[in-house]
Amino acid sequence: MRPELRRAFLPVAVLAAVVASAIGADGQVVPGAPAQVHVLGDSELGDLGALLVSDPAVWKALPGIGTLPELGIDSLELWLTSDLGSGVPEGLRHPEPWVAGTADPSGARIALRTGPGLSGPGGLRSVLRHEIAHIGLGAATGGNYPRWLTEGYAQYASGEWSLEDAWHLQSVFLRRGATTLAEIDLRFRRHSTEARMGYLLSYTAVHELAQLGGERGLSAVFRRLREGAAFEDALRLTYGISAADFEVRWKRSLVDRYGWLYLLSRAGVFWLAVTGLVLFVALRRANRDRTRLEELRAEDLKLAEEPADTDPGHPSGAMGSIPGVIRSGRHSPEADGTAD
Repeated sequence: MRPELRRAFLPVAVLAAVVASAIGADGQVVPGAPAQVHVLGDSELGDLGALLVSDPAVWKALPGIGTLPELGIDSLELWLTSDLGSGVPEGLRHPEPWVAGTADPSGARIALRTGPGLSGPGGLRSVLRHEIAHIGLGAATGGNYPRWLTEGYAQYASGEWSLEDAWHLQSVFLRRGATTLAEIDLRFRRHSTEARMGYLLSYTAVHELAQLGGERGLSAVFRRLREGAAFEDALRLTYGISAADFEVRWKRSLVDRYGWLYLLSRAGVFWLAVTGLVLFVALRRANRDRTRLEELRAEDLKLAEEPADTDPGHPSGAMGSIPGVIRSGRHSPEADGTAD
């Protein structure tokens, strides 16, 4: 998030400040980190701040930009609080309760909100990385960028993309269809659901931009933005395409990845897998039944080959014939009183 760039501080009595150099477990400065990181905010969160700033994953090079020291940023303020609406300076405040972090790129300041799911280092690591990306992009472009670019790049650089995000974007895309880059910026001004869609769509746009030329391409676009070029001109000078051409390409990629054909292909794969599973189970069952049937036939054949039981009342060992019963499928003549 990028609020207004005002620099004011809360009363010192409310805050505790710690200067935490980014020193790793081996006692060395973490590569890519500024020389000094000032951790401020709620006093009980100082240890959490120290853990965050000593995490190497937080400070690794940003795609197409590099590290903050390479951009000339050697000092950074990190505010930790349970309330972004009042626990940070005015230039970093944000009234929306769903916002987890905000940044002031021109002042190299970041504020993070702690709370459910965000209290530990793991929960805040990606949020801090997201805000660092805002500061990095601000320095790399001189602050000359559209809103969707900075939010999408922060998502892209922080790796904040999951299978759940993909399914959410797909479900919304199928209901509403494609959007435009200009419409993405409007989503950030609405409620949290629309803002979330703005983040996801921004990510896909930056991902598509990165597909055009990788990190070198991103670096060239950012450099031209810093030189004062509009995004349209930066695209044309770097890739030879217009902003409209890029938007068409981006929309096509959205349709390919999240449209009906993609969904149907995924469904086709799913039902093919289900069909294969059913056939596998059916074949196993048929094979088991065939084996059991062969065992029963073998038992019947064995019984047929064994000698019949004898009647001890007949010396011949054979049972005497009984007039009037059905034998060999025919009636005995004596049974019904008739003769041939």
